[in-house]
Amino acid sequence: MEKVVISKAEVAEVRAAVPDSQGLAPSLPPAVPWWNRVFLALFVPVLPVLCIVGVILRLALRNQPPRTKHAMASYLSTLLIISGLMTSAGVVTILSIAPPPEIGNSELSELDERADFPKLPSASALNGVEVSQSLKPLVVVISPAARLWFGKQEMPSNSFGAGALLGVDSSGYLFVTARHVVRESGVPGRFEHALLAGLSGIWATADIIAVHQRLDLALLWMPRRSGTGDFVQPVSSPKDGEPIFVIGHPQGLRFTLSNGIISRADGDVIQISAPISPGNSGGPVYDDRGNLLGIVSGTVDKTVDPNAENLNFGVASDALRSASGWQFSVGGRRYFDRFLQARAGRND
Repeated sequence: MEKVVISKAEVAEVRAAVPDSQGLAPSLPPAVPWWNRVFLALFVPVLPVLCIVGVILRLALRNQPPRTKHAMASYLSTLLIISGLMTSAGVVTILSIAPPPEIGNSELSELDERADFPKLPSASALNGVEVSQSLKPLVVVISPAARLWFGKQEMPSNSFGAGALLGVDSSGYLFVTARHVVRESGVPGRFEHALLAGLSGIWATADIIAVHQRLDLALLWMPRRSGTGDFVQPVSSPKDGEPIFVIGHPQGLRFTLSNGIISRADGDVIQISAPISPGNSGGPVYDDRGNLLGIVSGTVDKTVDPNAENLNFGVASDALRSASGWQFSVGGRRYFDRFLQARAGRND
């Protein structure tokens, strides 16, 4: 085959003859018209509406050229991202400024509405039915107050226990529970709040006014808004072998009643045979006449000691006879002193 040689001059002539390549590119209109972009941008502040519009457009553009579909999908994705960020920022701002719905009230209406409380101690021994009817309304659910991260509203935490009503007067209600059930601030003379709920299940806010320095005990106070009934819980020293009733909330089963005996009384500690579980902590230990013998403090964990069978313990109620050994919040002692005076006036 004959060899063909092309000179540089000939190449230069060919290049000059080729028209500018930019002139060959067609001038296409925008895939998404400007008026369409503006119309869709109006829905950015309303994310749900923008989502619906996006679905409708995706269906309506099924038969459009790929260039139009891809451009519209890209533009909608950008708008949805912007709308989602704006919506999230708006929700956080609103929740931070405006308080959320009220979770805890400042009162327990079921106690305010009571015209009278049980007369304790009972003149005769109470059976299980009578204990359930008379003493369960004196027991509450207690949960440490947890503060919402976006506001100052308090709500119940994941942990909970029980508590018992000690006294009622014209100014408010005094409760006792286990110290480990409530949360302490760590600052001397200053304590956190706790939330209480009665049989109705409605939460109310109470102040932790005292913790015992040696024992697993704490006192809570809640102001009274209405009502005239008064109550003083009789306190008695536990005795070996005497029958008891325990009321608490084992494993979340609220206001569960169990019975047993005082297996052993050893100073400030009592061992009881009544079955208890997590949720019973802070609950009352009553005798069969309604006297408060102690407060449930805990049980031996069988996962730690598999051989432990029904080894349950509480704090004897003798610590509730005196202000000695208590660490009070600022102004908290006067509420406990009122209870002691009322108890002394009834010769308990």
